[in-house]
Amino acid sequence: MIFIMKLANSKQIKEIDRLSSHKYGISSQIRMEVAGLRSYEIINQEYAPKNTLLIIGTGNNGGDGLVIARYLKLNNHKCSIFIVNTSKIKSKDFIDNLSIAKKLGVEVVKNWKDIKLKRYDLIVDSIFGVGLSRPIEGVIKKIISRLNKSETPICSIDIPSGLNPDNGQIFSTCIVSDSTITYDFAKPGLLTDPGTKFSRKVFIVKLPTPDILAKDLDNHFVEESYFTNFFKTRENSSNKGTFGHVMIIGGSKNMSGAVALSALAAYKSGSGLVTLCVPRSISNTLKNKLPEAIILDIPNSLDAQTMDENKFLRSLKDNIRKKPSSVVIGPGLGNRKGLLKVIEDSLSFFDCPIIIDADGLNLISKNLDIIGKYKNRIIITPHPGEMSKLSKKSTRFVQENRIKTAIRISLEMKCISILKGYRTVTSNPLGEVYINSSGNVGMATGGMGDALTGIIASFIGQGYSTIDSSILGVFVHGKAGDRIANKNSKRGILATQVIKELPKIISSLEKNNTVPELTKIYNE
Repeated sequence: MIFIMKLANSKQIKEIDRLSSHKYGISSQIRMEVAGLRSYEIINQEYAPKNTLLIIGTGNNGGDGLVIARYLKLNNHKCSIFIVNTSKIKSKDFIDNLSIAKKLGVEVVKNWKDIKLKRYDLIVDSIFGVGLSRPIEGVIKKIISRLNKSETPICSIDIPSGLNPDNGQIFSTCIVSDSTITYDFAKPGLLTDPGTKFSRKVFIVKLPTPDILAKDLDNHFVEESYFTNFFKTRENSSNKGTFGHVMIIGGSKNMSGAVALSALAAYKSGSGLVTLCVPRSISNTLKNKLPEAIILDIPNSLDAQTMDENKFLRSLKDNIRKKPSSVVIGPGLGNRKGLLKVIEDSLSFFDCPIIIDADGLNLISKNLDIIGKYKNRIIITPHPGEMSKLSKKSTRFVQENRIKTAIRISLEMKCISILKGYRTVTSNPLGEVYINSSGNVGMATGGMGDALTGIIASFIGQGYSTIDSSILGVFVHGKAGDRIANKNSKRGILATQVIKELPKIISSLEKNNTVPELTKIYNE
Protein backbone atom coordinates (compact mmCIF):
# COMPACT_ATOMS: atom_id res chain seq x y z
CA MET A 1 0.00 0.00 0.00
CA ILE A 2 2.88 2.39 -0.63
CA PHE A 3 0.63 4.07 -3.17
CA ILE A 4 -1.27 5.82 -0.39
CA MET A 5 1.73 7.84 0.71
CA LYS A 6 3.48 8.56 -2.59
CA LEU A 7 2.68 11.40 -4.98
CA ALA A 8 3.20 11.47 -8.74
CA ASN A 9 3.47 14.52 -10.97
CA SER A 10 2.09 14.62 -14.52
CA LYS A 11 5.29 13.36 -16.17
CA GLN A 12 5.63 10.47 -13.73
CA ILE A 13 2.01 9.38 -14.01
CA LYS A 14 2.19 9.30 -17.82
CA GLU A 15 5.30 7.11 -17.64
CA ILE A 16 3.64 4.79 -15.12
CA ASP A 17 0.62 4.44 -17.42
CA ARG A 18 2.91 3.69 -20.35
CA LEU A 19 4.99 1.10 -18.49
CA SER A 20 1.93 -0.61 -17.03
CA SER A 21 0.66 -1.25 -20.54
CA HIS A 22 3.81 -1.73 -22.58
CA LYS A 23 6.11 -3.47 -20.10
CA TYR A 24 3.65 -5.40 -17.95
CA GLY A 25 0.82 -5.92 -20.41
CA ILE A 26 -1.87 -4.37 -18.22
CA SER A 27 -3.88 -2.66 -20.92
CA SER A 28 -5.27 0.86 -20.61
CA GLN A 29 -8.75 -0.66 -21.02
CA ILE A 30 -8.27 -2.81 -17.90
CA ARG A 31 -6.95 0.13 -15.87
CA MET A 32 -9.78 2.37 -17.09
CA GLU A 33 -12.35 -0.28 -16.18
CA VAL A 34 -11.05 -0.56 -12.63
CA ALA A 35 -10.85 3.24 -12.34
CA GLY A 36 -14.44 3.66 -13.49
CA LEU A 37 -15.82 0.89 -11.29
CA ARG A 38 -14.06 2.10 -8.13
CA SER A 39 -15.11 5.67 -8.90
CA TYR A 40 -18.73 4.60 -9.29
CA GLU A 41 -18.58 2.81 -5.93
CA ILE A 42 -17.25 5.95 -4.20
CA ILE A 43 -19.80 8.17 -5.94
CA ASN A 44 -22.64 5.86 -4.91
CA GLN A 45 -21.41 5.70 -1.33
CA GLU A 46 -20.77 9.44 -0.98
CA TYR A 47 -23.67 10.90 -2.96
CA ALA A 48 -26.18 8.13 -3.81
CA PRO A 49 -27.18 10.25 -6.82
CA LYS A 50 -30.60 9.94 -8.43
CA ASN A 51 -29.73 11.95 -11.52
CA THR A 52 -26.13 12.60 -12.59
CA LEU A 53 -24.74 14.83 -15.32
CA LEU A 54 -21.32 13.75 -16.62
CA ILE A 55 -19.30 16.38 -18.49
CA ILE A 56 -16.97 14.32 -20.65
CA GLY A 57 -13.81 15.28 -22.54
CA THR A 58 -12.62 13.34 -25.58
CA GLY A 59 -9.36 12.01 -24.05
CA ASN A 60 -8.73 9.23 -21.55
CA ASN A 61 -10.12 11.31 -18.69
CA GLY A 62 -13.37 11.36 -20.63
CA GLY A 63 -13.03 7.60 -21.06
CA ASP A 64 -12.95 7.20 -17.27
CA GLY A 65 -16.13 9.26 -17.06
CA LEU A 66 -17.84 7.09 -19.66
CA VAL A 67 -17.09 3.93 -17.63
CA ILE A 68 -18.63 5.66 -14.59
CA ALA A 69 -21.71 6.52 -16.69
CA ARG A 70 -21.99 2.87 -17.71
CA TYR A 71 -21.95 1.65 -14.09
CA LEU A 72 -24.48 4.30 -13.10
CA LYS A 73 -26.77 3.04 -15.87
CA LEU A 74 -26.23 -0.63 -15.04
CA ASN A 75 -27.12 0.05 -11.42
CA ASN A 76 -30.34 1.88 -12.31
CA HIS A 77 -29.15 5.44 -11.68
CA LYS A 78 -30.43 8.07 -14.06
CA CYS A 79 -27.58 9.84 -15.86
CA SER A 80 -26.81 12.02 -18.88
CA ILE A 81 -23.61 12.76 -20.77
CA PHE A 82 -22.47 16.00 -22.36
CA ILE A 83 -19.35 15.70 -24.50
CA VAL A 84 -16.83 18.55 -24.67
CA ASN A 85 -14.43 18.49 -27.63
CA THR A 86 -11.16 18.88 -25.76
CA SER A 87 -8.94 17.72 -28.63
CA LYS A 88 -9.11 17.13 -32.37
CA ILE A 89 -8.18 13.46 -31.95
CA LYS A 90 -10.40 11.31 -29.74
CA SER A 91 -8.65 8.60 -27.71
CA LYS A 92 -9.44 4.97 -28.60
CA ASP A 93 -10.60 4.23 -25.05
CA PHE A 94 -12.97 7.19 -25.22
CA ILE A 95 -14.43 5.96 -28.54
CA ASP A 96 -14.86 2.38 -27.32
CA ASN A 97 -16.55 3.36 -24.06
CA LEU A 98 -18.80 5.93 -25.73
CA SER A 99 -20.03 3.17 -28.06
CA ILE A 100 -20.87 0.96 -25.08
CA ALA A 101 -22.65 3.79 -23.26
CA LYS A 102 -24.81 4.53 -26.30
CA LYS A 103 -25.74 0.84 -26.73
CA LEU A 104 -26.87 0.78 -23.10
CA GLY A 105 -29.08 3.78 -23.74
CA VAL A 106 -27.17 6.40 -21.75
CA GLU A 107 -28.55 9.79 -22.77
CA VAL A 108 -26.13 11.99 -24.70
CA VAL A 109 -27.13 15.67 -24.57
CA LYS A 110 -26.13 17.45 -27.77
CA ASN A 111 -26.67 21.11 -26.89
CA TRP A 112 -25.14 22.69 -23.78
CA LYS A 113 -27.86 25.35 -23.75
CA ASP A 114 -30.50 22.65 -23.28
CA ILE A 115 -28.98 21.53 -19.97
CA LYS A 116 -30.75 22.67 -16.79
CA LEU A 117 -28.25 22.02 -13.99
CA LYS A 118 -30.93 22.17 -11.29
CA ARG A 119 -32.30 18.87 -12.63
CA TYR A 120 -29.21 17.04 -11.42
CA ASP A 121 -28.11 16.16 -7.90
CA LEU A 122 -24.50 15.41 -8.96
CA ILE A 123 -22.15 16.62 -11.68
CA VAL A 124 -19.15 14.48 -12.64
CA ASP A 125 -16.27 16.51 -14.08
CA SER A 126 -14.35 14.32 -16.52
CA ILE A 127 -13.18 17.01 -18.95
CA PHE A 128 -9.40 17.27 -18.51
CA GLY A 129 -6.95 15.02 -16.71
CA VAL A 130 -3.29 15.46 -15.84
CA GLY A 131 -2.31 15.96 -19.48
CA LEU A 132 -3.62 19.52 -19.70
CA SER A 133 -0.82 22.05 -20.24
CA ARG A 134 -2.52 25.06 -21.84
CA PRO A 135 -4.90 27.79 -20.70
CA ILE A 136 -8.59 26.93 -20.95
CA GLU A 137 -10.41 29.26 -23.30
CA GLY A 138 -13.62 29.75 -25.24
CA VAL A 139 -16.64 27.51 -24.80
CA ILE A 140 -14.99 25.21 -22.25
CA LYS A 141 -14.09 28.17 -20.04
CA LYS A 142 -17.72 29.30 -20.14
CA ILE A 143 -18.92 25.80 -19.28
CA ILE A 144 -16.63 25.64 -16.26
CA SER A 145 -17.77 29.08 -15.12
CA ARG A 146 -21.42 27.97 -15.25
CA LEU A 147 -20.68 24.72 -13.42
CA ASN A 148 -18.91 26.59 -10.63
CA LYS A 149 -21.91 28.88 -10.18
CA SER A 150 -24.22 25.89 -9.81
CA GLU A 151 -25.20 24.69 -6.34
CA THR A 152 -25.02 21.07 -7.47
CA PRO A 153 -22.01 19.20 -5.98
CA ILE A 154 -19.25 18.36 -8.42
CA CYS A 155 -17.06 15.24 -8.31
CA SER A 156 -13.91 15.52 -10.41
CA ILE A 157 -12.17 12.54 -11.95
CA ASP A 158 -8.40 12.32 -11.35
CA ILE A 159 -8.05 16.10 -10.97
CA PRO A 160 -10.37 19.14 -11.15
CA SER A 161 -10.35 20.23 -14.78
CA GLY A 162 -8.00 23.18 -15.14
CA LEU A 163 -5.77 22.42 -12.15
CA ASN A 164 -2.02 22.04 -12.64
CA PRO A 165 -1.31 18.62 -11.06
CA ASP A 166 2.28 19.52 -10.22
CA ASN A 167 1.98 22.81 -8.34
CA GLY A 168 -1.69 23.52 -7.67
CA GLN A 169 -1.93 26.57 -9.91
CA ILE A 170 -4.68 26.84 -12.52
CA PHE A 171 -4.74 27.03 -16.30
CA SER A 172 -6.79 30.28 -16.46
CA THR A 173 -9.86 28.64 -14.87
CA CYS A 174 -10.63 25.52 -12.86
CA ILE A 175 -13.53 23.42 -11.66
CA VAL A 176 -14.19 23.86 -7.94
CA SER A 177 -15.09 20.36 -6.76
CA ASP A 178 -16.73 18.95 -3.70
CA SER A 179 -14.54 15.88 -4.18
CA THR A 180 -11.90 14.45 -6.48
CA ILE A 181 -11.30 10.76 -7.13
CA THR A 182 -7.69 10.30 -8.20
CA TYR A 183 -5.89 7.11 -9.20
CA ASP A 184 -2.93 5.24 -7.69
CA PHE A 185 -1.17 8.38 -6.47
CA ALA A 186 -2.37 11.77 -5.34
CA LYS A 187 -1.00 14.59 -7.44
CA PRO A 188 1.06 17.22 -5.59
CA GLY A 189 -1.11 20.04 -6.89
CA LEU A 190 -4.19 18.52 -5.25
CA LEU A 191 -2.67 18.62 -1.79
CA THR A 192 -0.74 21.87 -1.57
CA ASP A 193 -1.80 25.50 -1.76
CA PRO A 194 -3.30 26.95 -3.86
CA GLY A 195 -4.60 23.65 -5.32
CA THR A 196 -6.32 22.59 -2.10
CA LYS A 197 -8.95 25.29 -2.67
CA PHE A 198 -10.33 23.43 -5.70
CA SER A 199 -11.34 20.14 -4.07
CA ARG A 200 -12.79 19.76 -0.59
CA LYS A 201 -12.15 16.01 -0.45
CA VAL A 202 -9.70 13.77 -2.27
CA PHE A 203 -10.10 10.00 -2.63
CA ILE A 204 -7.12 7.90 -3.70
CA VAL A 205 -7.92 4.52 -5.26
CA LYS A 206 -5.46 1.87 -6.41
CA LEU A 207 -5.43 0.62 -9.98
CA PRO A 208 -3.77 -2.62 -11.16
CA THR A 209 -0.36 -0.98 -11.22
CA PRO A 210 2.81 -2.94 -10.32
CA ASP A 211 4.28 -1.75 -7.02
CA ILE A 212 7.75 -1.53 -8.55
CA LEU A 213 6.62 1.47 -10.62
CA ALA A 214 6.26 3.48 -7.41
CA LYS A 215 9.80 2.72 -6.27
CA ASP A 216 11.43 5.85 -7.69
CA LEU A 217 8.71 8.34 -6.77
CA ASP A 218 10.23 10.91 -4.44
CA ASN A 219 7.17 12.94 -3.36
CA HIS A 220 5.12 11.82 -0.38
CA PHE A 221 1.90 12.71 1.39
CA VAL A 222 2.32 12.21 5.12
CA GLU A 223 -0.66 10.97 7.12
CA GLU A 224 -1.05 8.49 9.97
CA SER A 225 -0.38 5.33 7.98
CA TYR A 226 3.05 6.73 7.04
CA PHE A 227 4.19 5.95 10.59
CA THR A 228 3.14 2.29 10.65
CA ASN A 229 6.02 0.35 12.28
CA PHE A 230 8.01 3.59 12.33
CA PHE A 231 8.90 4.08 15.98
CA LYS A 232 11.96 2.86 17.85
CA THR A 233 11.45 0.78 20.98
CA ARG A 234 12.15 2.62 24.25
CA GLU A 235 13.87 -0.03 26.37
CA ASN A 236 13.22 -0.30 30.12
CA SER A 237 16.96 -0.10 30.78
CA SER A 238 17.20 3.35 29.11
CA ASN A 239 18.33 6.49 30.93
CA LYS A 240 18.13 10.21 30.12
CA GLY A 241 21.29 9.96 28.05
CA THR A 242 19.62 7.36 25.83
CA PHE A 243 17.07 9.83 24.55
CA GLY A 244 19.40 12.60 23.51
CA HIS A 245 20.53 16.04 24.60
CA VAL A 246 18.94 19.06 22.90
CA MET A 247 20.63 22.45 23.12
CA ILE A 248 18.60 25.57 22.35
CA ILE A 249 20.46 28.81 21.66
CA GLY A 250 18.37 31.95 21.76
CA GLY A 251 16.32 34.18 24.01
CA SER A 252 16.47 37.89 24.68
CA LYS A 253 15.17 40.31 27.30
CA ASN A 254 11.70 40.50 25.79
CA MET A 255 11.58 37.03 24.26
CA SER A 256 12.34 34.50 26.99
CA GLY A 257 9.19 32.51 26.20
CA ALA A 258 10.42 31.33 22.81
CA VAL A 259 13.27 29.20 24.17
CA ALA A 260 11.06 27.97 27.02
CA LEU A 261 8.45 26.71 24.58
CA SER A 262 11.07 25.02 22.44
CA ALA A 263 12.60 23.33 25.47
CA LEU A 264 9.27 22.16 26.88
CA ALA A 265 8.28 20.75 23.47
CA ALA A 266 11.58 18.84 23.32
CA TYR A 267 10.96 17.28 26.71
CA LYS A 268 7.31 16.45 25.98
CA SER A 269 8.37 14.75 22.71
CA GLY A 270 10.67 12.41 24.63
CA SER A 271 14.02 14.15 24.95
CA GLY A 272 16.17 13.05 27.88
CA LEU A 273 18.03 16.32 28.48
CA VAL A 274 17.60 19.94 27.39
CA THR A 275 20.08 22.80 27.79
CA LEU A 276 19.14 26.43 27.25
CA CYS A 277 21.97 28.68 26.11
CA VAL A 278 20.64 32.16 26.84
CA PRO A 279 21.66 35.69 27.92
CA ARG A 280 22.29 36.06 31.64
CA SER A 281 19.51 38.67 31.85
CA ILE A 282 16.81 36.00 31.41
CA SER A 283 18.42 32.96 33.01
CA ASN A 284 16.66 33.29 36.37
CA THR A 285 13.31 33.66 34.65
CA LEU A 286 13.91 30.46 32.71
CA LYS A 287 15.08 28.56 35.77
CA ASN A 288 11.72 29.29 37.35
CA LYS A 289 9.76 28.52 34.21
CA LEU A 290 11.50 25.26 33.40
CA PRO A 291 13.41 23.79 36.35
CA GLU A 292 14.03 20.55 34.40
CA ALA A 293 16.33 22.32 31.92
CA ILE A 294 20.04 23.07 32.28
CA ILE A 295 20.69 26.79 31.91
CA LEU A 296 23.94 27.90 30.31
CA ASP A 297 24.43 31.64 30.93
CA ILE A 298 26.00 33.81 28.24
CA PRO A 299 27.14 37.32 29.22
CA ASN A 300 24.73 40.07 28.22
CA SER A 301 25.28 42.52 25.40
CA LEU A 302 25.97 46.10 26.45
CA ASP A 303 22.26 46.99 26.48
CA ALA A 304 21.44 43.78 28.41
CA GLN A 305 18.83 42.87 25.78
CA THR A 306 20.60 39.98 24.04
CA MET A 307 23.71 37.84 24.50
CA ASP A 308 27.18 39.17 23.83
CA GLU A 309 28.20 37.48 20.60
CA ASN A 310 31.88 38.14 21.27
CA LYS A 311 31.76 36.15 24.51
CA PHE A 312 29.40 33.44 23.29
CA LEU A 313 31.87 30.83 22.09
CA ARG A 314 34.23 31.13 25.06
CA SER A 315 31.33 30.84 27.53
CA LEU A 316 30.01 27.84 25.62
CA LYS A 317 33.35 26.03 25.67
CA ASP A 318 33.94 26.79 29.36
CA ASN A 319 30.51 25.71 30.60
CA ILE A 320 29.09 23.03 28.35
CA ARG A 321 28.63 19.82 30.35
CA LYS A 322 27.61 17.36 27.69
CA LYS A 323 27.82 17.49 23.91
CA PRO A 324 24.37 17.90 22.39
CA SER A 325 22.70 15.44 20.02
CA SER A 326 21.02 18.34 18.22
CA VAL A 327 21.07 22.13 18.39
CA VAL A 328 18.34 24.71 17.83
CA ILE A 329 19.43 28.28 17.01
CA GLY A 330 17.12 31.24 16.76
CA PRO A 331 14.05 31.26 19.02
CA GLY A 332 13.89 34.74 20.56
CA LEU A 333 17.56 35.36 19.72
CA GLY A 334 17.06 38.88 18.37
CA ASN A 335 17.74 40.43 14.98
CA ARG A 336 20.73 42.57 15.85
CA LYS A 337 23.23 42.20 12.99
CA GLY A 338 26.14 41.24 15.24
CA LEU A 339 24.30 38.13 16.44
CA LEU A 340 25.14 36.45 13.14
CA LYS A 341 28.47 35.66 14.84
CA VAL A 342 26.58 33.38 17.28
CA ILE A 343 25.45 31.29 14.32
CA GLU A 344 28.88 31.32 12.70
CA ASP A 345 30.59 30.25 15.94
CA SER A 346 28.00 27.52 16.52
CA LEU A 347 28.62 26.14 13.03
CA SER A 348 32.34 26.03 13.73
CA PHE A 349 31.96 24.38 17.16
CA PHE A 350 29.22 21.75 16.90
CA ASP A 351 29.27 18.53 14.89
CA CYS A 352 25.62 17.49 15.26
CA PRO A 353 22.46 18.40 13.29
CA ILE A 354 21.48 22.05 13.69
CA ILE A 355 18.01 23.55 13.29
CA ILE A 356 17.90 27.22 12.37
CA ASP A 357 14.61 29.02 12.97
CA ALA A 358 13.01 32.42 13.60
CA ASP A 359 15.61 35.15 14.22
CA GLY A 360 18.32 32.76 13.10
CA LEU A 361 16.78 32.63 9.63
CA ASN A 362 16.54 36.38 9.39
CA LEU A 363 20.21 36.70 10.36
CA ILE A 364 21.47 34.22 7.75
CA SER A 365 19.18 35.45 4.96
CA LYS A 366 21.75 38.03 3.80
CA ASN A 367 24.65 35.57 3.89
CA LEU A 368 23.49 32.04 3.04
CA ASP A 369 27.02 30.92 2.23
CA ILE A 370 27.88 30.56 5.92
CA ILE A 371 25.93 27.31 6.27
CA GLY A 372 27.19 25.70 3.07
CA LYS A 373 30.40 24.38 4.62
CA TYR A 374 28.87 22.91 7.78
CA LYS A 375 29.99 19.31 8.15
CA ASN A 376 26.65 17.99 9.47
CA ARG A 377 23.03 18.34 8.39
CA ILE A 378 21.18 21.64 8.76
CA ILE A 379 17.40 21.99 8.99
CA ILE A 380 15.68 25.31 8.38
CA THR A 381 12.05 25.96 9.34
CA PRO A 382 10.88 29.17 7.63
CA HIS A 383 7.34 30.49 7.44
CA PRO A 384 6.48 32.04 4.02
CA GLY A 385 7.79 35.50 5.00
CA GLU A 386 11.13 34.09 6.12
CA MET A 387 11.30 31.90 3.02
CA SER A 388 10.75 35.03 0.95
CA LYS A 389 13.94 36.52 2.40
CA LEU A 390 15.90 33.30 1.90
CA SER A 391 14.74 32.74 -1.67
CA LYS A 392 14.77 36.43 -2.71
CA LYS A 393 11.23 35.97 -4.02
CA SER A 394 8.00 37.63 -2.94
CA THR A 395 5.86 35.97 -0.29
CA ARG A 396 3.13 35.62 -2.90
CA PHE A 397 5.50 33.76 -5.23
CA VAL A 398 6.51 31.46 -2.37
CA GLN A 399 2.89 30.65 -1.57
CA GLU A 400 2.05 29.99 -5.20
CA ASN A 401 5.13 27.78 -5.67
CA ARG A 402 5.56 26.11 -2.31
CA ILE A 403 6.98 22.80 -3.54
CA LYS A 404 9.26 24.38 -6.13
CA THR A 405 10.58 26.94 -3.64
CA ALA A 406 11.26 24.40 -0.89
CA ILE A 407 13.13 22.11 -3.29
CA ARG A 408 15.20 24.97 -4.70
CA ILE A 409 16.31 26.19 -1.28
CA SER A 410 17.14 22.66 -0.12
CA LEU A 411 19.30 22.10 -3.18
CA GLU A 412 21.03 25.48 -3.02
CA MET A 413 21.64 25.46 0.73
CA LYS A 414 22.22 21.68 0.97
CA CYS A 415 19.77 21.50 3.85
CA ILE A 416 16.40 20.13 4.87
CA SER A 417 13.84 22.85 4.29
CA ILE A 418 10.53 22.92 6.17
CA LEU A 419 8.24 25.51 4.59
CA LYS A 420 5.58 26.03 7.24
CA GLY A 421 1.95 26.84 6.63
CA TYR A 422 -1.12 24.95 5.47
CA ARG A 423 0.16 21.59 4.21
CA THR A 424 3.72 22.21 5.39
CA VAL A 425 6.25 21.15 2.73
CA THR A 426 9.45 19.40 3.81
CA SER A 427 12.22 18.83 1.25
CA ASN A 428 15.78 17.57 1.37
CA PRO A 429 18.89 18.01 -0.81
CA LEU A 430 17.97 14.89 -2.80
CA GLY A 431 14.88 16.66 -4.11
CA GLU A 432 12.48 14.51 -2.11
CA VAL A 433 9.31 16.24 -0.93
CA TYR A 434 6.93 15.43 1.93
CA ILE A 435 3.58 17.23 2.14
CA ASN A 436 2.12 17.15 5.63
CA SER A 437 -1.55 16.38 6.18
CA SER A 438 -2.02 17.58 9.76
CA GLY A 439 -2.55 21.02 11.29
CA ASN A 440 -5.22 23.70 11.04
CA VAL A 441 -5.74 27.46 10.89
CA GLY A 442 -6.23 27.71 14.65
CA MET A 443 -2.50 27.10 15.05
CA ALA A 444 -1.65 30.47 13.50
CA THR A 445 -0.56 31.87 16.87
CA GLY A 446 2.72 32.96 18.41
CA GLY A 447 5.12 30.31 19.65
CA MET A 448 4.04 27.47 17.33
CA GLY A 449 7.31 27.55 15.39
CA ASP A 450 9.32 27.47 18.61
CA ALA A 451 7.44 24.35 19.69
CA LEU A 452 8.04 22.69 16.32
CA THR A 453 11.82 23.18 16.45
CA GLY A 454 11.93 21.62 19.91
CA ILE A 455 9.97 18.58 18.71
CA ILE A 456 12.22 18.00 15.69
CA ALA A 457 15.37 18.42 17.76
CA SER A 458 14.01 15.95 20.30
CA PHE A 459 13.43 13.23 17.71
CA ILE A 460 16.94 13.70 16.33
CA GLY A 461 18.29 13.18 19.84
CA GLN A 462 16.24 9.99 20.15
CA GLY A 463 18.09 8.51 17.18
CA TYR A 464 15.83 9.26 14.22
CA SER A 465 17.41 10.58 11.03
CA THR A 466 17.16 14.28 10.31
CA ILE A 467 14.59 13.77 7.54
CA ASP A 468 12.50 11.33 9.60
CA SER A 469 12.66 13.68 12.58
CA SER A 470 11.50 16.54 10.40
CA ILE A 471 8.59 14.60 8.89
CA LEU A 472 7.51 13.15 12.24
CA GLY A 473 7.95 16.44 14.09
CA VAL A 474 5.82 18.37 11.61
CA PHE A 475 3.10 15.72 11.68
CA VAL A 476 2.76 15.30 15.45
CA HIS A 477 2.87 19.07 15.93
CA GLY A 478 -0.06 19.49 13.52
CA LYS A 479 -1.91 16.45 14.84
CA ALA A 480 -1.79 17.83 18.37
CA GLY A 481 -3.33 21.04 17.06
CA ASP A 482 -6.02 19.02 15.27
CA ARG A 483 -6.93 17.20 18.47
CA ILE A 484 -7.41 20.52 20.26
CA ALA A 485 -9.46 21.90 17.36
CA ASN A 486 -11.72 18.84 17.40
CA LYS A 487 -12.32 19.22 21.12
CA ASN A 488 -12.70 23.01 21.17
CA SER A 489 -12.37 25.24 18.10
CA LYS A 490 -10.09 26.23 15.24
CA ARG A 491 -9.57 29.54 17.00
CA GLY A 492 -6.93 30.57 19.46
CA ILE A 493 -4.97 27.34 19.84
CA LEU A 494 -1.91 28.04 21.97
CA ALA A 495 1.54 26.51 21.65
CA THR A 496 1.39 25.43 25.29
CA GLN A 497 -1.80 23.48 24.55
CA VAL A 498 -0.15 21.75 21.59
CA ILE A 499 2.88 20.82 23.70
CA LYS A 500 0.64 19.32 26.38
CA GLU A 501 -0.95 17.00 23.81
CA LEU A 502 2.32 15.69 22.36
CA PRO A 503 2.77 12.56 24.50
CA LYS A 504 -0.78 11.38 23.70
CA ILE A 505 -0.35 11.98 19.97
CA ILE A 506 2.99 10.17 19.82
CA SER A 507 1.59 7.25 21.83
CA SER A 508 -1.42 6.89 19.52
CA LEU A 509 0.87 6.82 16.46
CA GLU A 510 3.06 4.17 18.06
CA LYS A 511 0.03 1.93 18.57
CA ASN A 512 -1.49 2.48 15.12
CA ASN A 513 -0.52 -0.38 12.79
CA THR A 514 -3.43 -0.27 10.35
CA VAL A 515 -3.30 0.90 6.75
CA PRO A 516 -6.66 1.93 5.20
CA GLU A 517 -7.84 0.35 1.96
CA LEU A 518 -9.01 3.73 0.69
CA THR A 519 -7.49 7.07 1.56
CA LYS A 520 -9.85 10.01 2.00
CA ILE A 521 -8.22 13.39 2.46
CA TYR A 522 -9.99 16.56 3.53
CA ASN A 523 -8.64 19.84 2.13
CA GLU A 524 -10.18 21.85 4.96
